[in-house]
Amino acid sequence: MPIDLQLKDKVAIITGGSLGLGAESARQMAAEGTKLVLVSRKEDPLEPICDELTGAHNADILPVIADLTDPAAPDAIARQTVDKFGRIDILANCAGAAQGGIFWEIPDAVWEQAFALKFFATVRMMRAVIPAMRDQKSGRIVTIVGDTGKQPNPRLLPGSASNAALLAVIKGLADEAGPDGISVNAVNPGPTKTGRITTLFDNLSRDTGKSLAEIEADFTKDSPFKTMGDPVEVARIVVFLCSEAASNITGTSILTDGGRSRALA
Repeated sequence: MPIDLQLKDKVAIITGGSLGLGAESARQMAAEGTKLVLVSRKEDPLEPICDELTGAHNADILPVIADLTDPAAPDAIARQTVDKFGRIDILANCAGAAQGGIFWEIPDAVWEQAFALKFFATVRMMRAVIPAMRDQKSGRIVTIVGDTGKQPNPRLLPGSASNAALLAVIKGLADEAGPDGISVNAVNPGPTKTGRITTLFDNLSRDTGKSLAEIEADFTKDSPFKTMGDPVEVARIVVFLCSEAASNITGTSILTDGGRSRALA
């Protein structure tokens, strides 16, 4: 018997919804009949994904242009969602990236940017949606974090640090929000074929003098598959955690890293 994810007509906010893992998560949810609030910092990449999902699934979409480093943006997004759809069932945090580099060459600004977008913006988004979810006595919060939160990469330490901080918040928030029927989980992808990692590899190649092929080999050498992940694989796990099929899962993180992590299953 097929699994019923029970996502039809649920209302989901997806940050970073125009590109990469956010856009792929939007595709998967739209196919399930979920109503979407897609948040992007720029309008140009947001319009094509909205047109795609409207055409393919007749999706009900609210596009929102917002800079999540603005402390006021998350509350405004939550208000717009409730005004449009009357509720907030799901928050999928897919926004955020951090530059890498050699530790003693990374300036303060890179660390500050990593925490501003990846950590503080995510914390504010979770804080903004929880009142509506508490009123409903139900909600799903899923954050794409990254495997470097548990397995720090020496060339990605700003991102590793913000990821580790997020995992701590997610674990503690799950205990706090659970009595109100709200689950809080993380997905920790390894290297995944998105535009974001292409930019990261370009920067690392420039900083280290290694070729792009060498950089990719370094990132995949610990994987039994010796390959990078596909965005669809990550998005399917996000959608699963947002669904009723995952109703008894909270305070956890799911690795989708091709077996890179050196830890017991």
